[in-house]
Amino acid sequence: MTLGRGILAGLFTGIIASLIVIAYNVIYRGAVDLLSYDVVMPVSIFFFFPCINLVAGGIYFLFLDHIRKGREVYIIVVLIVTALIAFFTAFNGRHNDPALEKFRGLLLGLEVIEGCMAAFLIPFFANHPRIFLTDKDIRGEE
Repeated sequence: MTLGRGILAGLFTGIIASLIVIAYNVIYRGAVDLLSYDVVMPVSIFFFFPCINLVAGGIYFLFLDHIRKGREVYIIVVLIVTALIAFFTAFNGRHNDPALEKFRGLLLGLEVIEGCMAAFLIPFFANHPRIFLTDKDIRGEE
């Protein structure tokens, strides 16, 4: 695998994660009637998630390149980091403000979606045999 494959896998994952997060954002805000906290807007979502996943794709390449069983280690590390971030989000700060609790629920969902996407889709896209065509694939086997 090359760094380019890792970065492109991260970009694909970021685009898919952005679409899922937009759907989650709309559904969750409608369900709990969360109108404030406009920091989570479509523009920020479509900028933030692809950028984070581009970096995660590069990190995935580094794991594969420098660590034996890098794919499995990458998945475990990303899931552990996601769990830690979600834990700190859930149990940090005041818990008596209802609007803040609704926003905390929104952030928890965003973190879990991003963590699962980065853990499973980046390795899938980076190792998928038909997504990235090489020169040999385009020319045909000689």
